Amino acid sequence: MKVYCRSGSIVNSLGSDIDQHWNGVLDQSTTLQPKQLFNGFDTFASYLSEDQWRQLQIDHGSKSKCALISIESINKALEGIDIDITDSVIIIATTKGDIQEIPQRLSKKNTSFYPYNIGIQIDNYFKSGIPTVVLSNACISGSQAIQLGASYIKSGKVRNAIICGVDLITEFTMSGFNSLKALSDEAARPFDRDRKGISLGEAAATLILSADSGAFNDQADIEFDGGIVTNDANHISGPSRTGEGLFTALSQLSKSIKKNPDAISLHGTGTIFNDDMESVALNRMGFDHIECFGLKGIYGHTLGATGVIESVISLLALAHNIVPATVNYSHPGTVEQLNILTSDTLKQLNTIFKCASGFGGGNCVLSFSKIDIS
Repeated sequence: MKVYCRSGSIVNSLGSDIDQHWNGVLDQSTTLQPKQLFNGFDTFASYLSEDQWRQLQIDHGSKSKCALISIESINKALEGIDIDITDSVIIIATTKGDIQEIPQRLSKKNTSFYPYNIGIQIDNYFKSGIPTVVLSNACISGSQAIQLGASYIKSGKVRNAIICGVDLITEFTMSGFNSLKALSDEAARPFDRDRKGISLGEAAATLILSADSGAFNDQADIEFDGGIVTNDANHISGPSRTGEGLFTALSQLSKSIKKNPDAISLHGTGTIFNDDMESVALNRMGFDHIECFGLKGIYGHTLGATGVIESVISLLALAHNIVPATVNYSHPGTVEQLNILTSDTLKQLNTIFKCASGFGGGNCVLSFSKIDIS
């Protein structure tokens, strides 16, 4: 059974207009802005304003932040697409959910910070009849949720899968990355010689998969080929220096779908270890000549939302036959060569891979291909 990519949305500080997001990618605009931690450390991050959060609450009622922005994203993806919500599974991908609610735990004795609470709020809002699934597996959560959604469809359990990735800028998350000395004091520079680390971001993004054919965002007919998840079992927060997990995922995916990509959307966090690891894995695959791009110089690292955001942009790139530039990349700086573009490039694209890696050694690679309907 084929699984079709039908619609996608992104909601962050730039707004919820998907055309505006795509144009921002092409214009090499960034949503990263200065952010100071409680300890005085100056970094960059992408985050919604108080006015934007207030408007979401006006639009969708009294809900947690993750639920508010997820509902907005799902609604935007549902616009202009005719699917039966009662024959759809909703999957929420997040790393930390509403972790900002933890300080209230002792006084209010609630469980509002548990990720499953997002699912309850989504169920109450959309009333699909199928319990919302919440998936949390570090920074591959969004990508793995897409693979899970496709499995629901292929198994015949549902006709549609609505995958929404979401994470927030919180003191907890920023302090954690800062304790690892992973935050950059300037906007993230993926794969660049002078990269200093991560810029974090908050966002929600949705991808709707379906057993029923139709053009993705009215642009092109695209199917989900498949995905592979691996674990390199190397370190709780550091990737394998040999790129073993990502290499295995790339190798197994290429063999299973009998295709190689025309372009690759990389994880590209802007840390020394991640970007070097990806360069090693691609070099081992013989993919070092393939045009690659990273989006975290635009959106920051949005954790559980990353895989969905970057898949949606990859699908738009596929539809428009454009490989986007990597914002803030100027000079090669990885241990092995990568073909990172500094300007948007027109190229006939038929298949695109999306790579993601995360804490705990997880790796996930997805493949999307255009369908020839002529």
